[in-house]
Amino acid sequence: MRPETRFARSGDLYIAYQVAGEGERDFVQSFGGPTHLEALWEIPEIAGTVEQLTHLGRAIVYDKRGAGLSDRPPGVVTLEERATDLVAVMDAAGSEQAVLVGSADGAAASLVTAALFPHRVSGVAASQVLASFLADAEHPWGMQPEAAEMFRHQQWGEAGSLSLIGFAPDPRLAEGWRRWERMAATPAAALWSFRSMMAIDLRPYLSRIHAPVLIVRPDEDFLVDPDGVTWLAEHLPDARVVDVPGRIGSAILPGGPVLDEIEEFVVGTRTSATTERALRVVLVTDLVRSTALLDRLGEDGWRRLLGSHRAVVRAALARYGGTEIDTAGDGFLATFELPTHALRCAQEIRDVCAGHGVAVRQGIDAGEVSVLPDGIAGLAVHAAARVAGHAGAGEVLVTETVLALATGNHAPCDPVGARVLKGIPGRRHLYRLGA
Repeated sequence: MRPETRFARSGDLYIAYQVAGEGERDFVQSFGGPTHLEALWEIPEIAGTVEQLTHLGRAIVYDKRGAGLSDRPPGVVTLEERATDLVAVMDAAGSEQAVLVGSADGAAASLVTAALFPHRVSGVAASQVLASFLADAEHPWGMQPEAAEMFRHQQWGEAGSLSLIGFAPDPRLAEGWRRWERMAATPAAALWSFRSMMAIDLRPYLSRIHAPVLIVRPDEDFLVDPDGVTWLAEHLPDARVVDVPGRIGSAILPGGPVLDEIEEFVVGTRTSATTERALRVVLVTDLVRSTALLDRLGEDGWRRLLGSHRAVVRAALARYGGTEIDTAGDGFLATFELPTHALRCAQEIRDVCAGHGVAVRQGIDAGEVSVLPDGIAGLAVHAAARVAGHAGAGEVLVTETVLALATGNHAPCDPVGARVLKGIPGRRHLYRLGA
């Protein structure tokens, strides 16, 4: 069933929004360009993107000011107003914090919201976005000033924008899209919207965006320069770019790569993929001050120490049923089926290595992972590595997820507080494994 349209007050204007699905995690989806919430559900390709988000939590969608069922502003929309509207919608929907998902000017609104309201944003997933939509001497990857005028010739109301986002020609889709365009905006309002988009410049806000950002870049997106996307990611404190095949139209379809990447970014799974998935406890180890040890021991001494260290770790893994996934230099990635086994293994590695005068930092998390031919993938893998990075010399830090699953006997764990794990939305409560 299509959700009911409601209105959020933002200053003197009303912003139309809908809430679909339920769950403990909130997503706010900001589509690019003019939209119409009621017509959205008549197009399976667009409605499906919202519905797939509802598999992960609540999906909140809205019409930006100037389009659809939302009020028309008297003048140019500023980036601050875009962010204020988004937060007003979150307030009306009862959302304290959300992952923001946006494309084009919707992505820009999401990023600015992360800069101005950092406590309300746990992560941003963006596509078709640049630091500046217009090119200038310092940012040559944007569009030329006259680019907005091309939208005048797209026959707004006749599904002309379909070709801009790369959907394959389809009479059924074109019929619904014509209705979507006509309900979203008049031709003049659509041109005003695209001109407003061309005025977006995110550069003053980039250094203030500390939430993790995922930028999905289709390899056939002719509207956005790929080098400009790279520049944007490099100037954000915590961002990464993922390249996906195809154009943005096919990439955003349910089961397509964009929604897969968003799901893995937030949850660590790919429910539309065919890869095997399993619940695993993930252990990451790292030898502390390895460079200093190499300088002190020399290459021969370092090789002997490294060989001895690996033997200790592998013996502990064998004793507690751990599976070695990867060994990178002096660190290990391993998995366990039981959290108590992972805790006991980490304790043995810590204590035996300490007896040899070697300090090891370790991190443990648990979650669903994708089992790949050459290893594993998933949010729990990244989280365990980030948790290990927070550990001091000789420390084992574990997440609350691990302790919630650990029903057997293990050493006591003391809380060390909530931490932000780089590249992972939200905060995690960590605990230190005792003696």
